[in-house]
Amino acid sequence: MGMIRIARISVATLAVVIAVLAGGASEASAWVCRAGGVGVTTFGSSRSIENAKIIALRRCERRSPVPVCTILYCR
Repeated sequence: MGMIRIARISVATLAVVIAVLAGGASEASAWVCRAGGVGVTTFGSSRSIENAKIIALRRCERRSPVPVCTILYCR
């Protein structure tokens, strides 16, 4: 009787751990975009690709002597 109870607790604990890890992985994922300008490359990250692009471009334009930047890639 005692071994069956331990096995049930272990299975329940394992199920909770898997659920937490699966949920944490999706929350941690984000888009990362790289923008390049005159002598400058910057990164921007966000949960949405649009925001990641805007962040990368704004950072690049602020740091570049000529405020003209383009998105190099997003992943």
